[in-house]
Amino acid sequence: MTPETQTPVVVRMPPSPTGHLHLGTARAALFNWLFARHHSGKIIFRWEDTDRERSKPEFEREILDGLKWLGMDFEQESEIFRQTENAELHRQKLAKLWEEEKVFPCFTPAEELEEQRKKAATDKTNFVFWSPWRELDKKTAEEKMKTEKFVWRLRTPRDRWIVWKDLVRKKVSVNTDTIGDFAVARADGSVLYFLANAIDDATQNITHVLRGEDHISNTPKQMLLYEALGESEPTFGHIPLVLDQQKRKLSKRNVEPGVCVLVKDFQTAGFLPEGVVNGLVFLGWNPKTTEEIFSMEALVEKFEITKVNPGAAQYDFGKMLWFNSQWMRRVDVKKLQQYFADFSGKSVPVEALEIAREKAKTLVELEDELKYLLDDPGWDASLLMHEKMGLTIEDGQKMLAEILPLLKEISESEWTAEKLHEVSVKKIEALGIKNGPFMWPFRVALSNRKGSAGPFEIASVIGKEETLRRVERAAGTEKH
Repeated sequence: MTPETQTPVVVRMPPSPTGHLHLGTARAALFNWLFARHHSGKIIFRWEDTDRERSKPEFEREILDGLKWLGMDFEQESEIFRQTENAELHRQKLAKLWEEEKVFPCFTPAEELEEQRKKAATDKTNFVFWSPWRELDKKTAEEKMKTEKFVWRLRTPRDRWIVWKDLVRKKVSVNTDTIGDFAVARADGSVLYFLANAIDDATQNITHVLRGEDHISNTPKQMLLYEALGESEPTFGHIPLVLDQQKRKLSKRNVEPGVCVLVKDFQTAGFLPEGVVNGLVFLGWNPKTTEEIFSMEALVEKFEITKVNPGAAQYDFGKMLWFNSQWMRRVDVKKLQQYFADFSGKSVPVEALEIAREKAKTLVELEDELKYLLDDPGWDASLLMHEKMGLTIEDGQKMLAEILPLLKEISESEWTAEKLHEVSVKKIEALGIKNGPFMWPFRVALSNRKGSAGPFEIASVIGKEETLRRVERAAGTEKH
């Protein structure tokens, strides 16, 4: 329930199964999900599947699975409807509107309408159609319907202000003179988007409609239809569009290669659902604090639709990567282990994951980081050189020769990152050197990389025997 009313909150998620699950659709689902849960309400999942040609079962599966991956399991936690299942009710409501003369058949040919649209475009004016058939008496209209093509249109009142209090945009007002008589159904009685939505919202007791700002122009039409149907309209909230870096509506066609726009892109790129959700919610919402990292549970508690900014949200893929890197380190390591198993098909010890995730922004990077922890990384002696420290290959090999006895003295039972750190600090002090000339050759000897986890952490994961083998190889003292 919201503070304004004691009516239980009911929102709806109405995707069209005509394409892949886009980031924008996922964000709309997330905002509805959070709003409903924050107010202890419910969310109805409704397939808008009236486009029979483009609606595909494989898209339905992808959308449901993608939303479930993000933490929104609609199949388990929501009622699921299909708009096409309500076709008979839609026809009945249309018939009643005709009976009450709130709609009328319009016989204006499509070609004539197109000419009027073109003229308006040429004149740079808004196209508004007022049907010349709106005042035709019912008896004459029914006779013409037997022989002529037509569409059903709402008899829109002239010069009337449609006003609503938008949860995101405050007060919005539209005059009906900018709307005209708009189509609501085909001649065969199959209803169009505006009327289908109004009927379904009313029969499913929808209290709040949260959707993208590109639907603002639809809202006054739907409010007129709620009124014609004798139903109370829901409360509306129009969330901002998501724009790309060139301030165009975000589209997969316009982004750089590697930038994720579809939910399946995030999955392939090795994102965690927590990271994607965290990034998605900030495309419009702001907690009004400096806090940025939120779990789904925390978002349910904190989310308020009034904290959604009406201004367009600009998509920053770099920020999405940052959110994911935070969750790579924060998520429970057992959960990360399962995520990685699902992603790669590999079962990896948690000890290795704990080390590798510190340097990884995604599961793809995690897989790369794990290579030197789980397998022999090989050896490139040139890595021992470090220009800024003034280290040569010979310098590195000499330092590794100093490190080897130190490692051999540590027993298997004491072989931990903490113990390795402790003895190394003492050795550095004894040698009277800085950390760099000691740590650099030690680390690259174990990882065969310029960038990797620290030597103590790597050694603790790969064990004493493998550590000694890699250090001996790099020092040039390996026995064959």
